[in-house]
Amino acid sequence: MAFILSACQQTVSSDDKATVEEPCMGPVKKDTMCTMQYDPVCGCNGKTYSNACVAKAAGVLRMQPGACEDDKAAASNQL
Repeated sequence: MAFILSACQQTVSSDDKATVEEPCMGPVKKDTMCTMQYDPVCGCNGKTYSNACVAKAAGVLRMQPGACEDDKAAASNQL
Protein backbone atom coordinates (compact mmCIF):
# COMPACT_ATOMS: atom_id res chain seq x y z
CA MET A 1 0.00 0.00 0.00
CA ALA A 2 2.83 2.41 0.81
CA PHE A 3 4.34 1.79 -2.62
CA ILE A 4 1.10 2.78 -4.34
CA LEU A 5 0.80 5.99 -2.32
CA SER A 6 4.42 6.97 -2.87
CA ALA A 7 4.07 6.35 -6.59
CA CYS A 8 1.21 8.84 -6.70
CA GLN A 9 3.09 11.58 -4.87
CA GLN A 10 4.87 14.13 -6.99
CA THR A 11 8.35 15.14 -5.94
CA VAL A 12 9.51 18.67 -6.69
CA SER A 13 13.09 19.65 -6.09
CA SER A 14 14.03 23.07 -4.74
CA ASP A 15 15.66 23.82 -8.11
CA ASP A 16 12.30 23.74 -9.87
CA LYS A 17 10.97 27.30 -9.91
CA ALA A 18 7.82 26.51 -11.86
CA THR A 19 4.85 28.29 -10.39
CA VAL A 20 1.22 28.00 -11.25
CA GLU A 21 -0.29 31.46 -11.49
CA GLU A 22 -3.94 31.71 -10.62
CA PRO A 23 -6.09 33.73 -13.00
CA CYS A 24 -6.60 37.39 -12.10
CA MET A 25 -9.92 38.03 -13.76
CA GLY A 26 -13.11 36.04 -14.02
CA PRO A 27 -16.49 36.75 -15.54
CA VAL A 28 -18.12 40.15 -14.95
CA LYS A 29 -21.20 39.86 -12.71
CA LYS A 30 -23.49 42.59 -14.09
CA ASP A 31 -26.41 41.89 -11.75
CA THR A 32 -24.41 42.34 -8.53
CA MET A 33 -25.66 45.04 -6.15
CA CYS A 34 -22.96 46.68 -4.03
CA THR A 35 -23.05 49.36 -1.34
CA MET A 36 -21.55 52.77 -2.03
CA GLN A 37 -19.16 52.61 0.96
CA TYR A 38 -15.61 53.70 0.15
CA ASP A 39 -13.22 51.01 1.37
CA PRO A 40 -10.73 50.82 -1.54
CA VAL A 41 -9.09 47.63 -2.70
CA CYS A 42 -6.35 47.11 -5.27
CA GLY A 43 -7.28 44.49 -7.83
CA CYS A 44 -4.75 42.05 -9.25
CA ASN A 45 -5.14 43.98 -12.52
CA GLY A 46 -3.61 47.11 -10.93
CA LYS A 47 -6.89 49.02 -10.76
CA THR A 48 -8.35 50.52 -7.58
CA TYR A 49 -11.99 49.68 -6.84
CA SER A 50 -14.17 51.52 -4.31
CA ASN A 51 -14.76 48.32 -2.32
CA ALA A 52 -14.38 44.53 -2.56
CA CYS A 53 -17.94 44.01 -3.80
CA VAL A 54 -17.39 46.36 -6.75
CA ALA A 55 -14.12 44.58 -7.56
CA LYS A 56 -15.75 41.14 -7.46
CA ALA A 57 -18.61 42.40 -9.66
CA ALA A 58 -15.98 43.55 -12.19
CA GLY A 59 -14.59 40.01 -12.24
CA VAL A 60 -11.52 40.58 -10.05
CA LEU A 61 -10.55 37.32 -8.36
CA ARG A 62 -7.67 38.57 -6.18
CA MET A 63 -7.32 41.90 -4.39
CA GLN A 64 -5.52 43.62 -1.54
CA PRO A 65 -6.83 46.23 0.91
CA GLY A 66 -6.10 49.84 -0.01
CA ALA A 67 -5.71 51.77 -3.23
CA CYS A 68 -3.19 50.63 -5.83
CA GLU A 69 0.17 52.42 -5.65
CA ASP A 70 -0.18 54.00 -9.12
CA ASP A 71 -3.58 55.39 -8.16
CA LYS A 72 -2.18 56.78 -4.89
CA ALA A 73 0.57 58.60 -6.80
CA ALA A 74 -1.89 60.00 -9.35
CA ALA A 75 -4.18 61.27 -6.57
CA SER A 76 -1.32 63.02 -4.75
CA ASN A 77 -0.23 64.72 -7.99
CA GLN A 78 -3.70 66.26 -8.35
CA LEU A 79 -3.46 68.03 -4.96
